[in-house]
Amino acid sequence: MDKTVATSQSATSEDVATIPNSPETGTLYSDKEVNTHTGDVGLIGELQPLNRDAKDAIHLLACRRNVDFYTHHCNFIRVDSTMALKHVGCFTFSLSKLPEFAPLGWRIGRGRKNLKNLGVDILLMVDGKGNDEIAGIHARFTWVKGGGGFFLVADNMRGKTVTLNGEVLSNEQRLIPYRNTIGIGECYFTLKFPRRTTEQDEQFQIELAAFYSHVLSDSVPLVAPTPCEHEVMMGDWVVRNAIAKGTFGHVYAVTHTRTGKAAAAKELWRTPQNLRKVDEEVTMLKYLLDIKHKHLGTPFEFHHESIHNKVEEARIIRLLDDTWKPGSNDVIDKYIFFSPRATSTFISLIASKASKETRTILFAQVLEGIAFLHKHGIIHRDLKPANLTVQSYDPPLARIIDFGSATFKDRILYDWPGTIPYLAPEQREGEYHGRYVDYWACALVGVEILGCQLPNKGKPSRQVNERDFDKIHKWLGKKPDQPLAICCKAMLQWAPDDRMSAYCALQRPLAQYREKSATSKRTLIE
Repeated sequence: MDKTVATSQSATSEDVATIPNSPETGTLYSDKEVNTHTGDVGLIGELQPLNRDAKDAIHLLACRRNVDFYTHHCNFIRVDSTMALKHVGCFTFSLSKLPEFAPLGWRIGRGRKNLKNLGVDILLMVDGKGNDEIAGIHARFTWVKGGGGFFLVADNMRGKTVTLNGEVLSNEQRLIPYRNTIGIGECYFTLKFPRRTTEQDEQFQIELAAFYSHVLSDSVPLVAPTPCEHEVMMGDWVVRNAIAKGTFGHVYAVTHTRTGKAAAAKELWRTPQNLRKVDEEVTMLKYLLDIKHKHLGTPFEFHHESIHNKVEEARIIRLLDDTWKPGSNDVIDKYIFFSPRATSTFISLIASKASKETRTILFAQVLEGIAFLHKHGIIHRDLKPANLTVQSYDPPLARIIDFGSATFKDRILYDWPGTIPYLAPEQREGEYHGRYVDYWACALVGVEILGCQLPNKGKPSRQVNERDFDKIHKWLGKKPDQPLAICCKAMLQWAPDDRMSAYCALQRPLAQYREKSATSKRTLIE
C-alpha cells in the first residue's frame, strides 16, 4: 500500500514523497539493540508520543525499518520489542547518532521528496487531516552555539504550528524545559531527559564538549546542558543551579529561554532587618546598569517584586534567618540582577600554563576596569582571583565581577567587607580606608599571577603582615626586568598614599600591554 509524505515549503505534487511498499508487522529491534539505545552515554532525550497521531507516526515508520529508503530515519526511533508492537516507541536524540547536518540539529517533518533523506531526520508519517498540518521540514531540535540547553526551533516557511507548553512559536526558538509538551502540527510529544549518575553525567559532558568543539566550533556550555526536575523560572530565565551564597541572597547559574545565553543571577532579599545594607547594594547595582565598560561584568538586566506569597516568604525567611518573624506590615522585597557569567576566573589563570604576555595583558585589563570604577567614584573593596574572570584567553579578555562590597564613599570606616587575605593594612577595625585598598589587592593578585604563592595562602583569617610584606618585596626584587613585577612592587606599598594608582600603572610600566589589549580583536565567550 502506497502512502504519501507531504511537502515542507509548498504543496505542489513535485514535493510529495511516495513511500515504498513495506511490511506492516514484525520484530522491530532485538533486545540487544534496545539495550544499546537505553545504555547510550550520549543520549540527550527521548521524544515520546502523547496522542494518537504521534503514536501512529512512530508506528508507521517502525514498520518500515527493513526498507533501505528509511535507514537514516530509523536511526532515530526506539521500540521496545518486549511489548506489543502497536503504539510502543519513541524518537531518540543522541550524540552517538548525529543528524545528517549536525550544526542544524535534528529536522522533524513529513519530508520533501526532492531532498536526500526527504530533508528530515525525524520523519513523521501521518495519515489523513493530520498530514496537512505538518510541513515537509517543520521544526528542528538542536543545541545553540554559545548557549546551554537543548532548543526547539520553529522556522518552517509555511507557518505550520509549532508549540511548546501551549506557546505558539513562529520563526523563533525556545529552551526546552524539564516538563514539556511539544506540538508539531497535530502530533504531540514530550521530550524526556535521562536521569544520570555522577559518573554517567561526567561521560556525557565529555561527549558534549567534543560535539561543541568539532560541530559548533564552540566551548562546552557554561551551565548544565540537561534540565533538572526542580528548575524554576526568573522571568525569561531558567535557574539551573546555585553557585554562591551571600549574606542577603544567593547567586544562581541561569539560561535564557529564548537565546540560550548563560548568565549569573544575583537574588537579594530586603527585609526590615537588613534594609540599609541591601539598599546600598541595590543602589550600587542599579548605577552599574547605566555605566558600561568592557572589563566590568556589570548587570545588564534587573527585576524587582514585593513578596506577598506566604510560601515564597517562608522560603526567604528560612534562607536568611529563621529566628526573624515578620510583622503584619513588614514587606520582603526581592531584587534580581543578571550579569555575564565567565568560563573561568583568575584562580584558573594562576594555575594555567598561560604565557607571561597573556597574564600581563589580562592584569592590565583589570587595572583598566579599576581605573574606570575610580573615575566614577566607586571603590570595589573585594578584589581577589575569584572576582576576576577570564572571558577568553585567545584573545585575552578579563572582567571584574561581584560588586557586593563596592561603595561610593571615598573615605569609609572599616565595616568588615572583602576577603581577609587580600585586605590592605588599613582595613581593620576602627580605621578608615579609601580607593587605595583596591591597588593593594590588585598587587597581591598580580604577585600570584607571576607565580609567587602568598605567605598567607591557605590561611583565610590572616592578612598579609609586615613580615609577609618584606618576603613578597624581596621576591619581586628578583624580577627587575618584568613590567608586571615592577607594577606590583609599586602598588604594594604599606602606606596607602605611596601606592601606584591603576591609572599610573597603565601609563607606565604596563603601557605596552594596555595598547595590545586595546587593539586585540576579541571573541567573547558568554
